[in-house]
Amino acid sequence: MVFIITSIQEVNDVLASLPHHLAQKWLGNDFIKKTIATSYDYWVEDTNFPMTLEEFVLQYLDHSEYLGEMFADD
Repeated sequence: MVFIITSIQEVNDVLASLPHHLAQKWLGNDFIKKTIATSYDYWVEDTNFPMTLEEFVLQYLDHSEYLGEMFADD
């Protein structure tokens, strides 16, 4: 099994490509981007469920209200 490490830059690129207002806010927060990257890596490793990084980020955006204050829409 090969474990791929998702970079903050990869998450940044996905966020930058999305028209969602929270994506634009999250672009300025490296901690959020690192959290998403790490979570995605664990998701891929633990589930083997085929989901692209973009789909994963969209899930985060769609459920931001459940992720804690740091991810919240102001």
